[in-house]
Amino acid sequence: MNRKKFLTISLIAGMFIQIWFIYIVFNYPPSGISVVLTEENHWTISKFEKRSVAAELGLQAGDQVISVDGSSPGEFASIHRWRMIEQSDKIVLSREGQQFEVTTEGIKNSSPYDVLALAGEILCFVLAAVLYRKMYHSKSAMYLALVFATIGTTFMSLVASIRGDALGKQLIGICVMLLAVLFYHFLIVFFQEKGNIKLSSKHVKYLYWPIIAWTVLSCVYYSNLSFIYQINYYGTFGVILVFITGLSLSFWLLLRLYIRHRKEKSFAAIIIKIIWVSLIISFAPMVCLLLIPVVLFQTQWGDPLISGWCVLFFPLSFAYLIMTRKLYDIDLILRRIAFTVIISILPSATMVLLTGLLAPNDLTVDKMFIEFILFVLILAHILYSLEYFTTMLEPAIFPRKHQLQVALRKIARNLGSISSFRQLKEIFLLDIVNSLQVRGGAIVFQYKDSAEIISEGRIDKKEVQQLIEQGTIEHNSDYNFFEINRHEEFTSYLIITRKKTNTLLGLEETQWLQLIITYLSVCLENIHLVRKLTTKLQQLASQIPDEQAARDFMWFRKLMFELQEKERVRIATDLHDTTMQDLFFLKDRLHTLLEKYAYQDDDLIQMKSMIDYIDVINSNLRQSCFELHPYLLREIGLIPTLEKLVRFEKAISSFNIEFYSNQTAIIEKTDLETKRHLFRIAQELINNAKKHSNAKRIRIQIKASLSHIYFDYEDDGIGYEQEQTALDGEIGSSGIGVEQMKSRILSLNGQYELETSRGNGYKFRATFPLKEGLTA
Repeated sequence: MNRKKFLTISLIAGMFIQIWFIYIVFNYPPSGISVVLTEENHWTISKFEKRSVAAELGLQAGDQVISVDGSSPGEFASIHRWRMIEQSDKIVLSREGQQFEVTTEGIKNSSPYDVLALAGEILCFVLAAVLYRKMYHSKSAMYLALVFATIGTTFMSLVASIRGDALGKQLIGICVMLLAVLFYHFLIVFFQEKGNIKLSSKHVKYLYWPIIAWTVLSCVYYSNLSFIYQINYYGTFGVILVFITGLSLSFWLLLRLYIRHRKEKSFAAIIIKIIWVSLIISFAPMVCLLLIPVVLFQTQWGDPLISGWCVLFFPLSFAYLIMTRKLYDIDLILRRIAFTVIISILPSATMVLLTGLLAPNDLTVDKMFIEFILFVLILAHILYSLEYFTTMLEPAIFPRKHQLQVALRKIARNLGSISSFRQLKEIFLLDIVNSLQVRGGAIVFQYKDSAEIISEGRIDKKEVQQLIEQGTIEHNSDYNFFEINRHEEFTSYLIITRKKTNTLLGLEETQWLQLIITYLSVCLENIHLVRKLTTKLQQLASQIPDEQAARDFMWFRKLMFELQEKERVRIATDLHDTTMQDLFFLKDRLHTLLEKYAYQDDDLIQMKSMIDYIDVINSNLRQSCFELHPYLLREIGLIPTLEKLVRFEKAISSFNIEFYSNQTAIIEKTDLETKRHLFRIAQELINNAKKHSNAKRIRIQIKASLSHIYFDYEDDGIGYEQEQTALDGEIGSSGIGVEQMKSRILSLNGQYELETSRGNGYKFRATFPLKEGLTA
């Protein structure tokens, strides 16, 4: 029989059984009346169960049972089978020679006890269904689903069993045994699957044989055999024995695994610790409220059904372990719980003593003990949850602290995007000044012979520099002085003024600043190292000795060009977003002033001249941005972008520029990296001509064949001797110049020819293999 067919049959059978049990619950109250056959062959009431209806019926122990529902006691089914009066309507009794009749009509059949059992049943069956549907592939999940189904069946049978139903009694016995054995079997499968722990399961099959035997033997409940009571009486001991055996094996397995893995930092060790914690939490109510009170005070402090509900926490913890993808640090959680419990003991004991003093007559020792346990649990729970509620309510309880924490997260996130010292003002200082509500702030870089100050807000740079040079700023009450970092090249400081309310920074704000300075120190050190590395790389790139070595360092050159382009894009973006926007705002303000007030002719001419001059500055800046970041390469292509560059240079230069192109369509098919390098080469040649050549005419030509791109440059300038080193004249120590152009050509696997001498002009020719890629 496959799994689906077995599940279908089980569900159908379970539905019919549930209907039958509901019928029993709604028709009969749990009488809970135990009887015994005396030596005089009389059936007499011996005791009452906890939920007995005896008080409502007016019954007493020792009453003689004459008949039940018109039958003699020995022939009544529940007395014959269980020595209990259940499922009866009328009972005739005798007390001190007087006969009287009681009836169960009018007594409420269901009780809160039944509701708790029904809720437990629903919960267990839902959990079993969830595990079956969600974790169908997991063998341990299937066993745990069977465990939950067994517990659910136990809850379902319980309400019928206490009313003397034969099917309920049979299922209770089967489920109690099956639960212990099935859970032990589940543990073996679980640790094999989740912890990769090898455990033997060959002996488990023998534990199922007593369950099968009892299932067959308990079928006599449905007969009228005379020895049914004896089978039930001794069979109960067998059920308890199997249950204790299975439970003992489970405890022994857990103890053995804990001893073996307790010192490990493995996944299996965490699982074992979580299981032990859940085991203690599950059985603590039963031990504290049932076992200990019975031993010490011969009474129970709690309801067994409620304690049974607590036991559900144990299998629920396994459901968590199977379905979760992460485990919490159980050691940390246990330490926090233990710490909160220890803290709660003294105030709980104090409150119990005060209660005892205020109401000495109303409290007994057992009530004081329960009260103490409840106080400890409540206080420990409050203390444990305090961190969560403090965090959740922090904006309302500690608004200033919350604001600083939000600002800290924002500043820490923004520090990661800083790539130069100039960005510190907009990204860092502005947030500091706004968050602390101070007048101003500054970051000072103190070099050996000079100082650089980046400031925001109202702060006197000259005064700050003077105080630093004199070494007295630490003792000045108007400033808060913090050293960021110090090394051989410079020392950096963070200077913060007083608040706008003319008060000093508080302790919390000072600690907040010191925390931010640790982040800032790392950021500044990284920027400094990146600048040094970039400078070294540029120097190395311009000093690679020969062409073969240059080709070996191809990756190195490409990295350098990428860094240069990123820095140029950043500078161009900064100019566009800050300086050019400020100029636009200034021009708009001047236009507003011209329209608002009347000016004399001379003043009017000067104002218009200022506006025209702003336009000139704006135009120059726009051209500078274009040269730094030729975005048109992507938008319109290489040839139109070079034509725009030539038109601009022709307008402002003292020489004439001729530009020719051929096979434009082929050129524009090449990748964006090649176009960018060609643009930079042309740009560098024109710049060198402006600075050093004294040329009257410049000719640039780009053409293409099916396999190559050809770049030709020629001018009639003064030229130079080729023996000059790459660090002389027009090239400079930064690597810009002929060596930089060579690096670009070699990075594209190209070749070049250079022809120049003193007084004979300058000719430069480069050839690149054609490679198609990202088009403009």
